[in-house]
Amino acid sequence: MNNLNVNVAQVFVNKDGDYGNPVGIVLDEEQKLNEETRQQIATKLNFSETVFIDSLRKVPSVSIFNPQHKVKFAGHAVLGTAYYIRSVLKKDIGSIKCGNELVNIKEDGEILYITAPLSIMPSWNFEELNSYGEVEKMTKKEGLEKKHAVIWAWIDKSKGLIRARTFAPDWGIPEDQANGSGSMLLATKLNREIEILHGKGSVIYAKPIDSKTAEVGGRVVASKKTQS
Repeated sequence: MNNLNVNVAQVFVNKDGDYGNPVGIVLDEEQKLNEETRQQIATKLNFSETVFIDSLRKVPSVSIFNPQHKVKFAGHAVLGTAYYIRSVLKKDIGSIKCGNELVNIKEDGEILYITAPLSIMPSWNFEELNSYGEVEKMTKKEGLEKKHAVIWAWIDKSKGLIRARTFAPDWGIPEDQANGSGSMLLATKLNREIEILHGKGSVIYAKPIDSKTAEVGGRVVASKKTQS
């Protein structure tokens, strides 16, 4: 794992480029890293997800690991990887393959969007509170008692504005600063387009597309490279 280049993208930042959720991205087209080594890297990096790019062919394919195990899909991870391939590697791609499923990509101004099937998303436990102030007041200790949970409340229901935080200590993620798949599933659950102020200040846009797919988008910026 020595001298392994890890590219980092900050996903779901606000209009000023602040906050967001980092994702580690490792280019491994020759697949020199087996799954055990990849898991060790993801655990050591301790991002909520680390992505390994298996191929950069016409439709790039990826493998995604959280600190504890491999996952089929993670919204911020795929969004960050799409940004890295398009904006850093300068490859014009329209989709990314996660396992056997295609995740489509589009841009609208400064917002990058992905559309993915609900079938590959992890399950989340949704807990609605009475006010967004209650969401903000939750303590770290209270969060550690949750299991794979999205805690949320309306800021302005008429405008589709939501305050949310995500806790997944059961996956080695005490608090996730921006949850793409959870946002997609929440938009589907509410059957409407939503804008979420997530974590400390991340901004997420999500909406259902149909009964089987949903879309999530946000601003992404390149962060520093690190080494493992």
